[in-house]
Amino acid sequence: MIARHGEPRIEANRVSIADDVEFGPDVVIEAEEVEIGPGARIGMSGDDDFRTPPGVLIRAQRVVFGPKVGIGRAVRIEGGSILLDEGVRILRHSTVKVLDELRIGAFGTVNESCEIGGRRITIGQELWMLPTAKIGGGSAYELPSRLDIGHYVHLGVQTLVNTARPVTIGHEVGLGTRTSIYTHGAYPSRLQGFPVAFDGVEIGDFAWVPGAIINPGVRIGRNCVVGVNSLVTSNLPDGSLAVGSPAKVVKENAYPRPFSEEQRGRFFAEFLARYAVLLGSDARVVSGGEKGLGGAPLLDIGGVVFVGIAADDAGQIAESLAGDGGFEDRRAVLIGEGVGAAELPAGWTALDPRSRRIRGAADPASERFVNELRRYGIRFYSRPRGDAYVDWDVEPPSFMGATEGTSERTSER
Repeated sequence: MIARHGEPRIEANRVSIADDVEFGPDVVIEAEEVEIGPGARIGMSGDDDFRTPPGVLIRAQRVVFGPKVGIGRAVRIEGGSILLDEGVRILRHSTVKVLDELRIGAFGTVNESCEIGGRRITIGQELWMLPTAKIGGGSAYELPSRLDIGHYVHLGVQTLVNTARPVTIGHEVGLGTRTSIYTHGAYPSRLQGFPVAFDGVEIGDFAWVPGAIINPGVRIGRNCVVGVNSLVTSNLPDGSLAVGSPAKVVKENAYPRPFSEEQRGRFFAEFLARYAVLLGSDARVVSGGEKGLGGAPLLDIGGVVFVGIAADDAGQIAESLAGDGGFEDRRAVLIGEGVGAAELPAGWTALDPRSRRIRGAADPASERFVNELRRYGIRFYSRPRGDAYVDWDVEPPSFMGATEGTSERTSER
């Protein structure tokens, strides 16, 4: 244990803290059990913390922080069991009060000035909760309160998820700026005929709600898109596009619409051209035809070659790229359907949208590429471990399949 600015005050019956955990000033932890994994940093100051007062207060029955968990300054955490998996970050000025149990899966981020409140909350991996987003609100501490959130969920600035009644949010759901989910609504007397509602909300996998209000009792299906400033008062079927106040379905079975080989080729060419600009490179995207890649676009920036293989047999084409006259001795990052099953050089990286896995070498070049693809909604269920990618210990959700349960949302291989 490393205390940079004085020893933390820890009061607990059972304590297990890795030797390299770092504590900032004025850290207080009161719990029955405290377990903090290696590389964690509690209350340490960051480069932009010059206006943030020091101190962290944690009062809970059980505190279990995995490796490399980061708790910023001026953070207060209270409740029952607080379980944060590897790499979870809760940044400055945030408040957590969860009475029974809070679980946040690996590498989730709770940005500054957020609030998390309720009774029982389970959140999958790679949460991205932007500043001033809030979970909880009115009646969030009553017995029916519960929240289940899948992997890769985004909560935008000033998003509100009210949990007076159970809320289920699937995998890869985006809730944009000022989206509000309500599970209760009441103020004037029901005896005078005014409306009162208490009911849960369900949002299916791959739904996108870039800025809307969702009323109690609503189910938004899988693969739905809801227009900005919509008011959702009734259920939306899977795959629908809905807009308006109240929201109406304007197109049924709108999503998903998988790209054809030709569409994938155009997308990869456009994506690589934009990516070259982001890298500050004057390299030009060219056709890979002369390398046996058909019309697959290729971006060669010198140190790394990026290739988007549009063909359905991308794995076979990738193997030919590694053969004689190809790029076997170069660093290459490839994306294409089925490239994950190809036999490729050890120093290459294969991003497979079909399996939603990544194989091969991991370095800053591949990670920046993966992160830029994420901005286009293309996500993978692998992450770097050292110099190679490893898979999460969960099955990636399918755009076509049924909603996955929540039992494995916080685990990883």
